[in-house]
Amino acid sequence: MDDPEFTMATVANFLEQLHANMSSPHEKELITGRLLGVSRRRKDARALIGSHAQAMPLLINILRNGTPLAKVNVASTLSILCKDEDLRLKVLLGGCIPPLLSVLKYESTDARKAAAEAIYEVSSGGLSDDHVGMKIFVTEGVVPTLWNQLNPQNKEDKVVEGFITGALRNLCGEKDGYWKVTLEAGGVDIIVGLLSSDNSFSQSNAASLLARLMLAFSDSIPKVIDSGAVKVLLQLIGQKNDISVRASAADALEALSSKSTKAKKAIVNEDGVPILIGAIVAPSTECMRGDGGRALQEHATRALANIYGGMSALILYLGELSHSPRLAAPVGDIIGALAYALMVFVENLDVDEEHFDATQ
Repeated sequence: MDDPEFTMATVANFLEQLHANMSSPHEKELITGRLLGVSRRRKDARALIGSHAQAMPLLINILRNGTPLAKVNVASTLSILCKDEDLRLKVLLGGCIPPLLSVLKYESTDARKAAAEAIYEVSSGGLSDDHVGMKIFVTEGVVPTLWNQLNPQNKEDKVVEGFITGALRNLCGEKDGYWKVTLEAGGVDIIVGLLSSDNSFSQSNAASLLARLMLAFSDSIPKVIDSGAVKVLLQLIGQKNDISVRASAADALEALSSKSTKAKKAIVNEDGVPILIGAIVAPSTECMRGDGGRALQEHATRALANIYGGMSALILYLGELSHSPRLAAPVGDIIGALAYALMVFVENLDVDEEHFDATQ
């Protein structure tokens, strides 16, 4: 398989066998399995499948009419193709959404996992700049179907749950009209319930969804507070959790604190201030690398700034707190948070309307 010409001939042969329509259902399972294998291993094989005129119609046809195993193979192949942005659009325009939504309702957990992952991957570009994609997702009723799958009564598999919440995270932005559907589907209760999932992928996606929901519909905030979500989000910021979960939880707390005085009080009452201070210095104290640590710092800083009335007010608060007889957090953490807040404030001086008297 290291020979590009051999790869090309192999893929072309697999597609020809599927196109000939003479292979039995069992043979189609074998061929789609081999196609999946070569797609996983070879980037040039994925490009060849994407450029082959008959590939997408053949795969979508099997996704509609094939055996359960062949459908799983095809859905998994489509997931792999969608990791390439150009191929993702071809998969979407090829008509994969209706059959994937059908497979998502199968009893077989493997089938639902494959379909959910494919929907997650094909929606990974979001909707902001993709009007054709948006029309497909809206016309096919993808979002209501996904919310329905997350209904607690369905007792969905944790892996499937993670991919579905990921797809919803891809599709539901702050300004999308989907949130009306979400609220009607009992979305707040579903999202808050997913925060306590034992799947970190679900938790991270649920926290991000909650942030977008509150930014889009501030009317949902009292329900979020009453649900006990503030305490859960603060727990998720803790060290033992995955960095993406911690960053998303801080994102939700930033959104919550930006819209509601009651939310600010709820965060303070749950001892959220020392937790947020700890989150600001976590990348340093825990030797984090990558975007997750930066996102955690940024969201935690903005959440605290919301609580104390802006960045300059937060800087003054941290300065006073650092020599208070009753420390809210370890003094090293407080000074570290103060240093980070000062750095962020200086970087944003040109765009920030706040003024700061350093002598204070």
